[in-house]
Amino acid sequence: MVIRKKHRGKYNAQPVVIDGIRFASKAEGAYYMLIRNKPQKITMQEHFEIISAFVINGKRYSARRYTPDFCFYENGKLTKVVDVKGGNATLTRDSKQKMLLFMIRYKIPITIARFDYHTGLFTQEQL
Repeated sequence: MVIRKKHRGKYNAQPVVIDGIRFASKAEGAYYMLIRNKPQKITMQEHFEIISAFVINGKRYSARRYTPDFCFYENGKLTKVVDVKGGNATLTRDSKQKMLLFMIRYKIPITIARFDYHTGLFTQEQL
């Protein structure tokens, strides 16, 4: 008999399904529960190109993308981008660089929503 462990993500996050939508972590699911009844348009896991593909000396480099957790739109215009983090360890140097490149290209600040698993509350800060 083979016993399988439940699969966890890169940062020990447990996937969760809410309203038929699969979230990578309980923190993302909790944030969705907080904003799901907002009147504005909200998208999840939308891809944004931060560096276009290019060629140097015949070698092709692929485009780089940033995928925030939640994007808020008002009147068809992107107004707010939120990246949900379950703890301090999940904000890596690589993710900070991608966020900075996104802000340079799209001129929109990124809000980091940190989830406290003990209290069940979010604290938000702008990067």
